[in-house]
Amino acid sequence: MTVVWRLVLLLLTAPTGAPSLCSYSVTPIKFGFRIEFSNSPSGDYNIAITEDGRPDIKNTSNVPVSNQTSSHDIQGLKPCTEYKHHVTFLHSDGNVTSCSGSNYKSTTTEMNAGDVKEVNSKPGHVCYQTDWDISSLQSTQSNISPQSHGNKTFCVKPDFNDICSDLVFTSKNCVNAAFTLTKYITAEFLNPEEIKQIPADKLPAEIKAELPPNCNNLSIKYTCWDGRDNELKTLSELEPFTDYSCTGQIKDNNVLIKNTSALHFRVDCDLTITVTKSSPTNTSVELIWKTTSQKCEDDNLENLSYFCSYENAHRTLGTKLRSGGKCNISGLKPFTKYKCKVQPTYKHQPLKDVTHQDIKTDVGVPGPVTMSLQLQEHNVIKVTCETLQFNGPEKIYMLQVSYGSEIVRNEQRINKCNFVFDNLRYSTTYKVKVTAFNGKLESAPKIESITTNYNDKAVIGFLIFLIVLTSLALLLITYKIYILKKRRTRDDNRDEVFLSTIYSCVP
Repeated sequence: MTVVWRLVLLLLTAPTGAPSLCSYSVTPIKFGFRIEFSNSPSGDYNIAITEDGRPDIKNTSNVPVSNQTSSHDIQGLKPCTEYKHHVTFLHSDGNVTSCSGSNYKSTTTEMNAGDVKEVNSKPGHVCYQTDWDISSLQSTQSNISPQSHGNKTFCVKPDFNDICSDLVFTSKNCVNAAFTLTKYITAEFLNPEEIKQIPADKLPAEIKAELPPNCNNLSIKYTCWDGRDNELKTLSELEPFTDYSCTGQIKDNNVLIKNTSALHFRVDCDLTITVTKSSPTNTSVELIWKTTSQKCEDDNLENLSYFCSYENAHRTLGTKLRSGGKCNISGLKPFTKYKCKVQPTYKHQPLKDVTHQDIKTDVGVPGPVTMSLQLQEHNVIKVTCETLQFNGPEKIYMLQVSYGSEIVRNEQRINKCNFVFDNLRYSTTYKVKVTAFNGKLESAPKIESITTNYNDKAVIGFLIFLIVLTSLALLLITYKIYILKKRRTRDDNRDEVFLSTIYSCVP
């Protein structure tokens, strides 16, 4: 337990009216109190001074008192302030005895102008040196108070709004005293780090700096550097889409006093690119657009350029117009949807302000047709064909079969090309022409020739006829042979009878 709290405990437990070993009186003096001992034994004393309503204690221990030294000064107190004092005698065995007069209250004197001296102790601060504790003084403008910095020095940092005005300190306790501390806070007290700087967000560029409200003669002139060029630029010379570091010269009546901290920013114009015209052909599209910005004027956009592309490929450099641009994207397929992109750039730096435009190319001529001819029977032709590119909304195959100048067949098929032609002439060369039609345009014709075979049925009939005719001829010949043979046999028999007759008549 500390000596102070032991004293407090002893004070609370001491019986009322007990005879006192020692006594003292308190006299206000400059900067504090004088404690004068009377009827007190020689030895060590403890003196405790407390401000009413505050827990802190100004304590002085082991104060020696002898016949030659009967008083002790306590300084460094607040002016016009009421303090409670308590004095105790310290016995050699460690016990303490409260002196008569303890727990009474006394008030310090007023402070005079000569008691305080201004000193330059801490940069950016107003400092005073005094034997008083002036932490109770308070500024009339910003309610700030000096704080102790040791060596009897009290300093206060002026508030931002105190600059270029009188900083006046008064004592809240010395209500009847006319004493004040007044210090004019020059612009030299300005801390550039405390200046709120609002970077430019549009062009022409303007940096807003919040200076102390009482400084009418302060001004800031900014110069900027983009890290690439070696030349400094004023705010009116700044360009969009460029990173700048700007520093301001703080001037008081056009006299440079300080520089601001560096401010880093860039102005993105937030471009709005609106396609005003889209003119597609079957292999290209022309886009015309208008570029607007709420943050940048047209003069700030002179170095804009544009690239057009589709499907992240086939970049085409656009042509810059007064308030926008145009480009022609070629190499497109007919009757095809594309998502075209307009990419703005500034000094070859791609910007994020990209716009997309959905387009569809016009109908084109269908692609080439492939065809296959097959002779299914002697006078039956099968035609198959195909095109991979109709390039239009409809898919129609148109076929024509001709013999010389005579058109034999004219037919159409939708989506699929599969034709069969029968009952054609035998052993005849036919010309087959196929085209693809998309509802608007027709492809180049594909022409091939094919020859039908002979009439196999007629040949078979003729062969049968020959076989029958030959058979009949053979039968006739056989019959005639048979008749002749039979006739010869009969004649032979007649001759034999005749000869027999002759022989029978001969004697």
